[in-house]
Amino acid sequence: MYSISVVAKAFGVPISTLRYYDELGLLAPAERRGNVRYYGRGELERLALIQRLHHQGLVSLADTAELLGEGARGREVLTAAAATIAGRIAELTGAHRLLEHLLTCPNADPVRDCTVMRAELGEIIDAALADQETS
Repeated sequence: MYSISVVAKAFGVPISTLRYYDELGLLAPAERRGNVRYYGRGELERLALIQRLHHQGLVSLADTAELLGEGARGREVLTAAAATIAGRIAELTGAHRLLEHLLTCPNADPVRDCTVMRAELGEIIDAALADQETS
């Protein structure tokens, strides 16, 4: 059994986070001795799972609770999370591509004078204005 302070330090989270997880029903301690919470191997495994799902940005805390709960929406949550991450990957890939281009752009000031950058800025402006016209 490991005290809350040992677990918090070992997993790199504040003690308040572990207490909050307990309040939410995400991670109950195995036992309490006075006011001190203690966690066994099973609880530590659950905490590692919470960290893997939530702290690494795979799903929200609410979705983590859904996945760890008794609900039958697990696959829906995972499908939505996978779609969100795929969207983020596409955005980051585009951002990386633009940065790589700017690094090799022959213009003296690629951020202000690059034709590719200026074209993208034009698309952003047109999209913003189109959104205003439809609302």
